[in-house]
Amino acid sequence: MEPVKRNTHRSENSRPARSGTQKRKKKRSAAFGSALSYILLVLGVSFILSAAAILIANDMFALVKEEKTVTIEFDEDLKPGDMGALLKENGLIRYKSMFALFAKLKHIDSFSKGTFQLDATMDYGQMIGVLQRSSTYQETVMVTIPEGYTIAQIAELMEKARVCGSDDFIETANTYDFSHEMLADVPMVENRLEGYLFPDTYEFYVNDKPVNVINKMLNNFVNKYTDEMIKITEENGMTIAEVVNIASLIERECKVADEQTRISGVIHNRLNHSDAFPYLDIDATLLYVIGHKEELTEEDLQTDTPYNTRLYKGLPPTAICNPGIGALLAAMQPEEHDYYYYVANPETGAHVFSRTLEEHNAAVEEMRKLEQ
Repeated sequence: MEPVKRNTHRSENSRPARSGTQKRKKKRSAAFGSALSYILLVLGVSFILSAAAILIANDMFALVKEEKTVTIEFDEDLKPGDMGALLKENGLIRYKSMFALFAKLKHIDSFSKGTFQLDATMDYGQMIGVLQRSSTYQETVMVTIPEGYTIAQIAELMEKARVCGSDDFIETANTYDFSHEMLADVPMVENRLEGYLFPDTYEFYVNDKPVNVINKMLNNFVNKYTDEMIKITEENGMTIAEVVNIASLIERECKVADEQTRISGVIHNRLNHSDAFPYLDIDATLLYVIGHKEELTEEDLQTDTPYNTRLYKGLPPTAICNPGIGALLAAMQPEEHDYYYYVANPETGAHVFSRTLEEHNAAVEEMRKLEQ
């Protein structure tokens, strides 16, 4: 019996499926590569987002920021986006859009105008807290009001110095009911505070309210008008309003300090002898209304206004400027003499005083010759 022989020849179907295995390996490799790429992409995006989040968080919460103090000022209300831009412009934040979003999440629609002091080390919340309060920082300026300035001139000075608006200043002066005792009998009329805004050097806040500015000057008047001056005023049968009015005329008329009491004497002489001298004939009162001119015309002299002391008797309705302490003292302590006229020397600013109209006319002619 012959042994059974093994068939060492394998059919095609019985061969190992090597090609299928290789394909599976290639698919696995491709899948692994795709997964790795995806993981790397995710990690990359996560890293970028994390880095961005860190930067934003650092800006938002001021985690690591250099100290930098900045004073910002804006004269109109700003929306969150505009405020973010302003803060970025000043180097206080990096991301204006994130600040705007943060503010909106806090239900803040706008920021009121003002001046504020901020530091880069503040987080968004702290900055908003500061910006939502009244101005935390106020710049100050020194302003000198010369003796003889009118309310209108002071108002222009305040606007120029950025203290407050000229129109607001004048409106407040004319309409606000200030409670100072010396104003108790002063009627609420235009220019009522003329004469009471004491000329001096002041420190004012920038962008302050006119009522605060005016109050400061009125308080200074109260301090400067001493108890002794009040006593002299009363002993001479005068009121503070009369003293202020006369002092304003002296201030505008007098260019030489030594003549203040003498000019005061002329004014008092005319007021005390109103039958013979019903009009003060002081050109400065008319100039207060029509504005400064080198020489008044005949038409000017006929201007119908209570401030025309050639047409209206007695003192003008209000003072015509804000006098200094020298003029106030001269108004209540006039020099005793019998002069009723004076004319200015165009070369020196001093005056020639006369007792009679004839003397005065002669002096006027002499002064006109000096002008030629």
